[in-house]
Amino acid sequence: TTLFRSESAKNALRGYLSSHAQISSLLTDNERRAMAILSLGENPYSFGGTNYISPIISSFNGTQFGDASLVNDDIFALLPLSASGYSASEDMITKDIQFLVSKQRADGSWEGSVDLTAAAIEALRAYNAAPEAVAKATAYLQNNQQADGGFGSVYSTSWAIQAGATWIKNGKTPTDYLASMQA
Repeated sequence: TTLFRSESAKNALRGYLSSHAQISSLLTDNERRAMAILSLGENPYSFGGTNYISPIISSFNGTQFGDASLVNDDIFALLPLSASGYSASEDMITKDIQFLVSKQRADGSWEGSVDLTAAAIEALRAYNAAPEAVAKATAYLQNNQQADGGFGSVYSTSWAIQAGATWIKNGKTPTDYLASMQA
């Protein structure tokens, strides 16, 4: 299935990414590019003559990807790497998953954020890893669902839905919340 409603939207994104193919000094920029390229069904190793996986891999310090004070760069490294052929049996993936799980808070969240917690769930599920951490994170999301069915914003609600949030609160689901926000 495709993520795009029209071929013209897909082609517009492909054209933009092709004409702006370059490695960024920011790891998260390269991770986002790799994810966008993968969503197009393109090869992140050679798209536009650029290898977006290489800077992700080269940021691994033996324990985690990128800045050790951040978790978002670890989460967003795992997502494109899982879609680019890296498995949970690889040492750097195993170590980064361990690092990520070590940063989970007692309440089940990462950084008290619905968005990051949902993204972490997706990253861990991509490797069928850390089921206890995923269960705690899922409980955190469920506990943070608001009376309107959403999670505080269309952005957070979208992340929660991607992580599997389908719960009903006060008769409303996360998709009901999104529909209520549509112009």
